[in-house]
Amino acid sequence: MSTMDIINMYGGKPANFLDVGGSAEGEALVQALKILNEDTEVRAIFVNIFGGILRCDRLAASIIEANRLHKFTKPMVLRLKGTNSDIAKKMIAGKEKELGIYYNEDFDSAAQLVVKVATSK
Repeated sequence: MSTMDIINMYGGKPANFLDVGGSAEGEALVQALKILNEDTEVRAIFVNIFGGILRCDRLAASIIEANRLHKFTKPMVLRLKGTNSDIAKKMIAGKEKELGIYYNEDFDSAAQLVVKVATSK
């Protein structure tokens, strides 16, 4: 809920919200991101993960695969902290523009950034 609250605090308007557990990877995540990307009400995608059960590198691999399969048109702000977040960051490094990803490790800054990219269109 803090994710929705901070987006609202910075003037954003969340269209969808999904709280995931340790299974937010693979085909399930690919399909979830596809749905968000196709939703005309969604202006940007904010992935805010504090990985404990879910390894951040597996999440990053799924995001990269989802983008490869469905070529996202919506910008994504990605905030990953926790298990293997350093590996995930390296997986994304150098591909940010190609993937349409803004990587930011700070929750507050990432929330401000998603509002900015969502409202700048």
